[in-house]
Amino acid sequence: MQATYRSLLSATSNTRDLGGHPTASGRITAENRVWRSDAPTAWNAGDEALLKKHGITAIIDLRTPEETEKRPCAYRDTPGFVYHHFPITAGSVPPSTLEEVPLSYMEIAAQKETAAALESIAEADGGALFCCTAGKDRTGVVSAVLLLACGVDQKAIVADYAVSREYNRERLEKYLAEHPEVKREVVLANEKSMERFLSMLLKRFGTVENYFSFLSLSGAHLEKIRHKLLK
Repeated sequence: MQATYRSLLSATSNTRDLGGHPTASGRITAENRVWRSDAPTAWNAGDEALLKKHGITAIIDLRTPEETEKRPCAYRDTPGFVYHHFPITAGSVPPSTLEEVPLSYMEIAAQKETAAALESIAEADGGALFCCTAGKDRTGVVSAVLLLACGVDQKAIVADYAVSREYNRERLEKYLAEHPEVKREVVLANEKSMERFLSMLLKRFGTVENYFSFLSLSGAHLEKIRHKLLK
């Protein structure tokens, strides 16, 4: 039976929950605490109601100013939501080769805006949704860090990243048709890219704690993320 890939929001392609992942401690990441997504640029009454139903009221936009000006977030000025814009420039343009993808992910991981996004997720009163244009690269890096921080197995993190390939299938086929100069393997969510990124991140920093320290985030921020995401 073929899997069904359906975004949690009707107006997006790639909105997914970071809940449901087993961790090394035997716990499971909690549902409806943190959602990852492509940019929600079209308002929908049902989507707004669903977000509020689950307490997802912090919206964290990782797109560049050019991206947000072209297609503003639908919840930027919507009552009941707190909108944060932390523009991550790395990863906003596809790299030239597949080998460059994990290098761009390391650039994303090192940006101060990534630190700000992680801090906002930690400090959010309720649940949070973070997004970029397709919900794959910048969003994929932040997702990987959050899951890694909670002790989720690296294979599961890679699998969560790679499923964007299915959710974004129509979007990416359209993009490739419009940009024939871009290599297919670069824009599809390739498992090797996330595997290599995780390897590079842990080789450089050793632990998530060290990585958070590099970002000038405290142990308290890390614990708040764990408290929010772990049952």
